[in-house]
Amino acid sequence: MCGLGLGEMIVIGFILVVVFSASRMGQLGNAVGKFVYSFKKASKGEDFVDAKPLPPGARRGTTDAEYTDPTKKS
Repeated sequence: MCGLGLGEMIVIGFILVVVFSASRMGQLGNAVGKFVYSFKKASKGEDFVDAKPLPPGARRGTTDAEYTDPTKKS
């Protein structure tokens, strides 16, 4: 694995524990695992979002995230 021996891996692991602390290592590993899982899922094409179109007559705001329902009056 990248030409690193057991001694180098232990030193790198120790430095990671010192820098990120032992409590954060679990969170870091969890984040890396979720990233790898999501990447594999997206590369297979299983992570597509089925977007619904805006209803006819709907007004759009300045961004796509803003949506004003034409039936409600403010």
